[in-house]
Amino acid sequence: MAANGISTLSTKQARQVAKLNLAQTRRQAGGNVSARAYRVNNVYDINRLPTKYSGNATVDNPGSLVASRPWRPV
Repeated sequence: MAANGISTLSTKQARQVAKLNLAQTRRQAGGNVSARAYRVNNVYDINRLPTKYSGNATVDNPGSLVASRPWRPV
């Protein structure tokens, strides 16, 4: 079992969202802008991904090939 429990989630959608939430938390680095993990674009928008999941089904997201996906400029 993974230390963060993501691999045990029941659907691909839940795993995708959990991974993005974990990455977002790390990128925000608790607001410490001098932390190694801190990134200016630190909030994701799942609709910027070219492929998402609905349950375990893959959903194409046309028009989502944008710079810095899925991270939105803040």
